[in-house]
Amino acid sequence: MLQKIVIVCVLFLSATCCYAEIYKWVDEQGVIHYGDKPVNNSKEMDVNISKQGHIKINNKREQKRQKLLESYADDQQREEKEKEKSKKKKKKLERSCVQSKDMLKQYERARSLYNLNKEGERVTISSEERLRKTNNLRNKINKYCN
Repeated sequence: MLQKIVIVCVLFLSATCCYAEIYKWVDEQGVIHYGDKPVNNSKEMDVNISKQGHIKINNKREQKRQKLLESYADDQQREEKEKEKSKKKKKKLERSCVQSKDMLKQYERARSLYNLNKEGERVTISSEERLRKTNNLRNKINKYCN
């Protein structure tokens, strides 16, 4: 147990004793270089590593960023709503298409078509009325099914 305590203490002491030197120099072409070993005309730099978050964000910049993010979120919500509306419209058109096709098949199969009057009696429709209703259904099929 004592050995573990000694090892931990040595590690802590060695971590605080570590010291890295950074050197800065300019070469003949005027390019600035940094390194951990001294060169002819290099100068030792004092680097403060205790500072964190050295990038300062302006309040206005942060507000603009926030507005942009909100704008993106609004756009995404609007697109989702439009997609949902489009899906509903497409589904409604498909349902109308199926209903119109089904009704046309019924009209074409039936020997005669009739309506019910106020007393609930069957009143047969004329051939002109039947042709008009059939053409109306074909127009609906062209409208809803394409």
